[in-house]
Amino acid sequence: MKKREFVKTAIIAGTGLILGNISGRLIKSGKKNKKIIAINGSPNENGTTAYALSIIAEIFKKEKINFEIIHIGQHDIRGCTACMRCHNEQTVCVHTTGKEQEWIESMKSADALILASPTYFGGITGSMKSFLDKAFYSSSKHFRYKTGAAVVTTRRTGASMTFESLNQYFTINEMPVASSTYWNNIRGLTVDDLMQDGEGTRTLQNLAKNIIKLI
Repeated sequence: MKKREFVKTAIIAGTGLILGNISGRLIKSGKKNKKIIAINGSPNENGTTAYALSIIAEIFKKEKINFEIIHIGQHDIRGCTACMRCHNEQTVCVHTTGKEQEWIESMKSADALILASPTYFGGITGSMKSFLDKAFYSSSKHFRYKTGAAVVTTRRTGASMTFESLNQYFTINEMPVASSTYWNNIRGLTVDDLMQDGEGTRTLQNLAKNIIKLI
């Protein structure tokens, strides 16, 4: 190889290494600024759904990612009435309380959203349905391109329908959906039961890792 060609090749290679190192530092430091919000739709703040989210939280903690869980299931939440004022007047939903609007603002500021619900008659909880309908209809433009992930707990069956219901909110709002090595559910009536579900635990751990990669 001629001297000039050798020098040119060396410069290109060196530049690539420098940029790669800089990029690596940016990615590594950027993780610390990432924020993920989970909405827990269970009326039981310390129940199985909270435990499922704690599995995910452990992975985020290791990666030093900001993670907040908002428990909405125990609140009395009014559903959407299709009044259209949020669209016609370009305002927030007039039927949201101050607390509900705080939750929505937190969701807007997040890099990823996790929607978690127990299975109630083959679907999500009523309070969660009421809140998500209002939040996603009145603030959909703010959720575009955020990563979304659904998490379901169930005693036995109905997880697939609940999982699908949660994913509908993402796929209508141009949100990339995080997946895992199985559908994102873990099974059991109690927290002790969930601890015995090894596959469900691994599924949620892999989900958390994939969310990190997507954001």
